[in-house]
Amino acid sequence: MERASMKNLTVPTWFQKALENPEITDLLLNGIHQAYIDQGKGLEPLPESTIDPFTETSLRDWVIASLSEAGKSWDAKYPFIDASLRSGHRLHVTFPPISRKGILISLRRLPQVSPTKRWEHAPLYPWLVQAVCRGDSIILSGATGSGKTTLASDLLSELPKEERIIALEDTSELNPHHPHFLSLVSRPANAEGYGEITLRTLLRQTLRMRPDRIVLGECRGDEVLELLQALNTGHQGALATLHANSPKDALRRIELLCILASQGALPIRAIRELLSVGIQWIAQVKKESQGRTITEVWKIEGREEDTILMRKML
Repeated sequence: MERASMKNLTVPTWFQKALENPEITDLLLNGIHQAYIDQGKGLEPLPESTIDPFTETSLRDWVIASLSEAGKSWDAKYPFIDASLRSGHRLHVTFPPISRKGILISLRRLPQVSPTKRWEHAPLYPWLVQAVCRGDSIILSGATGSGKTTLASDLLSELPKEERIIALEDTSELNPHHPHFLSLVSRPANAEGYGEITLRTLLRQTLRMRPDRIVLGECRGDEVLELLQALNTGHQGALATLHANSPKDALRRIELLCILASQGALPIRAIRELLSVGIQWIAQVKKESQGRTITEVWKIEGREEDTILMRKML
């Protein structure tokens, strides 16, 4: 792929303003003729994008330059790519011919380092602060855009400054106000199939890096089983986010991920034993019309035969 520079690039005024607007959490481009934004009230079209659209060339040049600045490159054999941009956004790009509308761009504004706790006024937030500072392990569950990453960053900001926090992420998103926060980022294989570094590999290396806290940016693969095993062998105080519609759904999804990771060799009773000992809390977050909120917090209180015991905190 030809290297490009951000210098001398011309982009539409509406696009630059949208990138700089802190109220816009998501900016989506469906080719050169259609753009949507989310300012906390759901997706809405951006009419300016039809009046002053990108050209195919200018859009491609911006994508290539942005990827180059992020240290990424694009190969036609793999038409998807993720990157964290200097503008403070997470970028996902889908290239043709996978997309019939042209280049598809999804930009998500990442949480910035802030001494102000964005979740501190949520009624259930103090429960989670006490739990994380006590060394309990917490799963933050919710849909895309519900605020899991921001909540995780706020909770990590509450930890004592002498603690060493190591986060494992597919794309660097967590950004707590903490002096000893480190983030390790996974890497996909190249076009020849070499060089892949998975979250599971990063987790194994993290255990040798003297972490006080291990953070999984998102549970989605076999690294979940590795984390549960670590939490049952001396480590504690982990924090992880997970896509799920409820705390009970979160448990079921973790069980499924563990079954897949073990290729069915680990019985469900053993998985639930790891869960009931390793995880203490599950918090559900949701994006509502009035904003993002913590809807419920459940405490895991052990296991009775094949049933994980849970209690909802009011």
